[in-house]
Amino acid sequence: MSQTNTQSNEENLIKIKHPWQPDWVHTKQDVEIFLKLMEHYRYLVEDERDWYPPFLVFLEEINGKVMVGSILSKWHTVYDPHVAGKPDPIHILREHILRENGVQV
Repeated sequence: MSQTNTQSNEENLIKIKHPWQPDWVHTKQDVEIFLKLMEHYRYLVEDERDWYPPFLVFLEEINGKVMVGSILSKWHTVYDPHVAGKPDPIHILREHILRENGVQV
């Protein structure tokens, strides 16, 4: 996959991703890292539906073609915490980690 195609595909991915999916999550491996991180700090909220995006999208190359893959939550068709006005977990995480390291937020 050429650098131009990769950049174009990543820009298109950013257009369709959930607002709670970080911009650095592009590949299936990135999704796995993101989910491990989120699972580690899951205790910061009561309801798991308010911690995870209802879906994650990623790029993967299959037979020389770049395809868009997705991982869907159990509640992806009935509940979106972003639409419900819940706080973005990345902001919660950032503040928590800063506090743990003595930074006032």
